[in-house]
Amino acid sequence: MTNQGLQAKIDFLPDEPGVYVFRNRKGEVIYVGKAKSLRDRVRSYFQTSALPTAKGQLLRSEIDDVEVNLCRNEVEALILESNLIKKYKPRFNVMLRDDKSYPYIALTLADEFPRVAIVRGKKIPGTKYFGPYVNVKAARNTVRLLHNIFPLRQCKGKFPGRRNGSPCLYKDIGMCLGPCTGEVPESVYEQQVKQFSDFLEGRGREVIQQLEAEMLEASRNLQFEKAARIKKKIESARMVIAHPKSASRYGDYDVIGMYSDGLEVCFSVSENRGGIDLGNPCFFSDLEDELPDEELIEQFIKKHYDMSGRIPREIVVRNMGEEGEAIEEWLASQKGGKVRITVPKRGRKAEALALAEDNARFTLESEKERRARDRQKLDMALRELKERLHLKKYPLRIECFDISTMGGSASVGSMIVFEEGLPRRQSYRRFKIKFTPGIDDVGMMREVILRRFKRYLRARDELRDDREFEKLPDLLLLDGGKGQLGAAKQVLDTFGIKEVEIAAIAKRFEEIYRPKMKMPIRLEGNSEAMFLLQRVRDEAHRFAVTYNRALMKKGTKASWLDEVDGVGPARKKILISHFGSPEKVALASLEEIESVEGIPKKVAMAVHNAARRVGVITTHGLP
Repeated sequence: MTNQGLQAKIDFLPDEPGVYVFRNRKGEVIYVGKAKSLRDRVRSYFQTSALPTAKGQLLRSEIDDVEVNLCRNEVEALILESNLIKKYKPRFNVMLRDDKSYPYIALTLADEFPRVAIVRGKKIPGTKYFGPYVNVKAARNTVRLLHNIFPLRQCKGKFPGRRNGSPCLYKDIGMCLGPCTGEVPESVYEQQVKQFSDFLEGRGREVIQQLEAEMLEASRNLQFEKAARIKKKIESARMVIAHPKSASRYGDYDVIGMYSDGLEVCFSVSENRGGIDLGNPCFFSDLEDELPDEELIEQFIKKHYDMSGRIPREIVVRNMGEEGEAIEEWLASQKGGKVRITVPKRGRKAEALALAEDNARFTLESEKERRARDRQKLDMALRELKERLHLKKYPLRIECFDISTMGGSASVGSMIVFEEGLPRRQSYRRFKIKFTPGIDDVGMMREVILRRFKRYLRARDELRDDREFEKLPDLLLLDGGKGQLGAAKQVLDTFGIKEVEIAAIAKRFEEIYRPKMKMPIRLEGNSEAMFLLQRVRDEAHRFAVTYNRALMKKGTKASWLDEVDGVGPARKKILISHFGSPEKVALASLEEIESVEGIPKKVAMAVHNAARRVGVITTHGLP
């Protein structure tokens, strides 16, 4: 869109609430925002006094088009803004990042008999999460205490019980109701699940009242053993609520502290639920522009509670902007109950807020110090690599290659890139081996290196836009020994590429081979250079193995083996794992198939006959 067209759109914007989306010349979404008045807000980006910082001016310079979405009110606009940010991930929006993966307590509500687990990482639909916890020990202690009160199952898998069908030890010691035995009514188990959830959501005292009522009922019915067991549960529940770090006396609330140094901002969230202090997880964000503190806090609240889903009754902050009421209404609609955002001036909440802000400041400063020290270690490692490997320059860009194969099938190669000692994942590439048959690691490495540098020459000579392949590495690192080193050198010599240094690292003794050196180089095991090489090599291995397994899994999904009587998923997996692929199974003799552990002779005969029947094997023994 031309500038005139953009200006015409801006002039025509309505004075109504909604969401605006900025796009660049390529049509990419670069910013999503919400406004009470779309006309006033969007126009403000193009005023002379607006966006005084370099990052703000960069945003304005990239805006080529604007789209608007009218909303009936600010709450609708907040929901739409959140959805669009999650969809497009615009680079100029404040994006939370956290270098830690905090543990959560998970309750698998989608299962017939939900289980409790400590988890990290991606959240799965149908599972309810409690947390985050600052450390896994705190989460495990909480689960251990609560299992004494609510004996839900801990076994893995969608269905309860061990593979052999017998209950585990937890049933014997009273820490699991044992749904695998079939003796527990679903209604009883569901009640335990609800009480567990209520307890962690801050309704611990209500749960204790329910347990007291159950104990009284058991006593009236002369069920004294049952009453005694319930009494123990009540005592354990009171211990949890009386935890020294408990904040239950002051309600169900979060305290959000913030500290910024102008380039980054750190948010510390002190989360208090149901008598349990879940600690102070911290979240970081780069600042793309100079925003007022209240706007940063508003953006954080929207992002954080949209991700976590655990919304308290009260959120304590230092200040709040004009969106405060709309955000409260949005949070209440998400929670299904009233939510207040408060700004305390004195008292315990104000003290807690000051402590959260101190925690945010300390965490950001500690993080910057850690990065500085890590930078020093990386500089030391690069310097040591240059000296010990006799390189002509610092290996600022390292490309490492590895091969992964399963008996000669689903063979793949990986290329990973480290720049200035850190992984550059957007530059990773993978290769499916096309021209090297059988088990030939050196030949496969030669093929991958050949294809990589062919792409370089094509980008250089034909002026093709191939950004990742048009760069040359300072150090070409190979997972292997002299054979792999010789193969790579042969390729580079053939192409006349002399500026790339080569090295190969062998796993067995961590020896490093270099061209024209008769003896391998051995670095000290605790040196920063050795740590860096191992990280690079292990990352290349992980990337290659992941691709190899994906191809193997894809290859086992459907094949002629599915039509053979007596071959189910388990035996199919055994055969393919042993021979490498369905085609290799077809090439095997009857004796070779019969020798596979777990395959009966009758099934082996059926497999062998099926291969011949479908014409997989020719007279030359080739598929």
